[in-house]
Amino acid sequence: MVKMFEKLVILLVFSMVACSAFPLNGFAYRPFVTEDAGVAGKGVAQLELSWDYLKWNGDRENVLLFVPIYGITERIELSAEIPYLFHNHEGVERMDGIGDINLVGKFLLLEEKESRPALALKGALKTKSGNEEKGLGSGDFDYSVVGVASKSFGTLALHAMFGYTLVGPNGDDNVSDIYLYGLAADYGVTEKFHVVAEIAGNRHPDRTASEDPLSGLLGFTHQIADKVILDGGVRFGFNDAVPKWNTTIGVSITF
Repeated sequence: MVKMFEKLVILLVFSMVACSAFPLNGFAYRPFVTEDAGVAGKGVAQLELSWDYLKWNGDRENVLLFVPIYGITERIELSAEIPYLFHNHEGVERMDGIGDINLVGKFLLLEEKESRPALALKGALKTKSGNEEKGLGSGDFDYSVVGVASKSFGTLALHAMFGYTLVGPNGDDNVSDIYLYGLAADYGVTEKFHVVAEIAGNRHPDRTASEDPLSGLLGFTHQIADKVILDGGVRFGFNDAVPKWNTTIGVSITF
């Protein structure tokens, strides 16, 4: 099954390259988990930097995330999501190091029109770069495909995604593939200051879990310079499958 999916990913990449001659503007930003239909644009380089803090069942975790992005064409962007994790587990020595890196490609299928949203397709490969023994990684590769739609209504923008992940077995028979989804809203209070909100979740990869992760976000974005956007937010867990809350703050820079 995984080998078949690898072939589909390769076919998707070649299809993206073959269809890349059509220009399109888009939008892409933090602090959402929900993907949007925007791409960077041909020759445009971006960098997202963020810090997340969460506390769960007495354990604390800090996550520094580095995301370089580059627009290959007007419709295609490639990125890498590089996490550095700090684990503080009760009664256990603190662990820190590089987590599992995600390699991501996004293809803008259709630009937004008055009668339809912008549509995009995202493919991601989660590597096993994180040390599994230290709790920094899962120990296997995961493969994801996500469909995305984005639509603007004046100063309000809505984003929706639905995807599927083939989860690596990790030597655990209880691990299963998952679906993931999200719905996000961005409202421009002023030209530079926006308030954002979202609901996002997924099926739990553990077949024995009684609840699936589901959370919500309230946050903001603020353009502090021509090519610099600051963002922040608080994420709330709606059940015991996720932390009750965690905070995030970040910055997005366009070069």
